[in-house]
Amino acid sequence: FFAMNDRCSHGNASMSEGYLEDDGTVECPLHSARFCLKTGEALCLPATDPIQTFPVVLEDGALYVEMAGE
Repeated sequence: FFAMNDRCSHGNASMSEGYLEDDGTVECPLHSARFCLKTGEALCLPATDPIQTFPVVLEDGALYVEMAGE
């Protein structure tokens, strides 16, 4: 499981409306920038800045997302 900010770092697009790929990336629906789900790293232009990611823990069947500072 992975958690990241819902806003593309390049444009104000919702990443939850993007496309999950089998290679562990998500593609922005607005400009087709791709990001690593694990690290948030921008993998292609037009994005150059990463997307913030958050640690996740699966415990007793519940998924927890640590969003300290949010």
